[in-house]
Amino acid sequence: MRVKEGKVKALLMCLCLICISSTAQMTQRSLMLVCSDNSTLESLSHAEVRKLFLGVPMTKTQIRLKPLLNASDSLITEVFLQQIVSMSKRQYERQLLSRVFRLGDQRPPEYENIDMLAKALLDTPGSLSYMWSEQLEHQTGLKSLGVLWTDSNN
Repeated sequence: MRVKEGKVKALLMCLCLICISSTAQMTQRSLMLVCSDNSTLESLSHAEVRKLFLGVPMTKTQIRLKPLLNASDSLITEVFLQQIVSMSKRQYERQLLSRVFRLGDQRPPEYENIDMLAKALLDTPGSLSYMWSEQLEHQTGLKSLGVLWTDSNN
């Protein structure tokens, strides 16, 4: 009986360790600011990112920056708007619409497909967007300009 109890305890310990390690891997999710590898841009502050995505014209290293919205999933949109832009989706849409009517600005292009977003980032000098770190890992020709937000309570 003691041998079986020992095997059961060892098996339970292994299962617990597997669960803990898989949970630890899932508990960190990062939102990255991204651009083409060819970009000379090195970083932007959170305030600069917020202004850029609110439509404020911005030039860095003599290149006009162009924001591209990542709408590949609803969570990324929600996190970006709440944590970086500090607005709800409704407030953000109103703000963009207001700029379009008052100043004649254009809305930033919105991409629901991550591959199309990556292509636009590669093809458009000065373009910037945001994506999850795991999305960035699957894209070639893109680089991170830094972490915008991290969730360690997934």
